[in-house]
Amino acid sequence: MRFLPLTTVLLVLLPVCGARRMGRCEVARAFRAQGLDGFEGFSLGNYVCMAFWESKWKTHKVREDNNIGKDYGIFQINSLKWCEDQTPGGQNLCNVQCGELLNDDLKASVECAKIIVRRDGLKAWDTWNSYCNGRKMKRWVRGCDLKRKE
Repeated sequence: MRFLPLTTVLLVLLPVCGARRMGRCEVARAFRAQGLDGFEGFSLGNYVCMAFWESKWKTHKVREDNNIGKDYGIFQINSLKWCEDQTPGGQNLCNVQCGELLNDDLKASVECAKIIVRRDGLKAWDTWNSYCNGRKMKRWVRGCDLKRKE
């Protein structure tokens, strides 16, 4: 019986250990390093804003999407159209396993987001249209000490 409280504590902490929430400037630096600053004419702030409203910058977030697949990662990329998770009728237009969109390095997520933006623009994300489009985006990157590209 002495092990019961320890086991309970470990089980409570387990879900917390599997998810990571990045900070605003950490996201901005990662997105810039992977080429999103100015990508397809959108400022870096647009991508940081959209990712906030999609996932609150949680890299391992998975959300059911009303019987049309699941949404994965920091950009909440949907499995019906963009990634592979065995969703019936899925298209996998990013040619990536959905689980790869849950990595903290964000490489697969950013590459897939670039494909989506090239095809549909940021309007592909309802949250960008509702909370970011037409608003001041500098606030999303202000104070992040982003080095200029040479």
